[in-house]
Amino acid sequence: MEMESVKPQKEHEFLSRLVGDWVMVAGHEGYDPDDPDQRFTETVRSIGGLWVIGEGSGRMPDGDRMTAVITVGFDPAKGNFVGTWVGSMMTHLWVYKGWLEEDGKTLTLEAEGPAFDGSGGTATYHDVLVLHDDNHRSFSGSVRQPDGTFKTFMTSEFRRKS
Repeated sequence: MEMESVKPQKEHEFLSRLVGDWVMVAGHEGYDPDDPDQRFTETVRSIGGLWVIGEGSGRMPDGDRMTAVITVGFDPAKGNFVGTWVGSMMTHLWVYKGWLEEDGKTLTLEAEGPAFDGSGGTATYHDVLVLHDDNHRSFSGSVRQPDGTFKTFMTSEFRRKS
């Protein structure tokens, strides 16, 4: 059986704008992007124009080094973005289902994962990537609260490396 070739759609074009080398310019309190020992960088590449893979590395607020890998694509059959995230500091595989907001620059990726409250339960998380322009993006993480709202627990700003 022969696989039919898939052509990138507008959602894939959004992802292609993320391809390149990025440096985090603002993050947790005390983060200094000018300190090579602290600097968090991410390289995003494309696979066939349909997927992006981002590999980031740097130092966490507690001083430990970390590496993380994110994959994101758009599945026309499902009508939404799909992806995964793994990090060197945890054993959970985060599986995303996502959507592009009405503004055309905000990608919301939703995942279920371990609750950080020590309860042993799970929680719903949103990782939100905003592509402000081709050289500036932000990333935030939030968790659903009992009242259904989402509380942001981390934010960061990235600039494209020149």
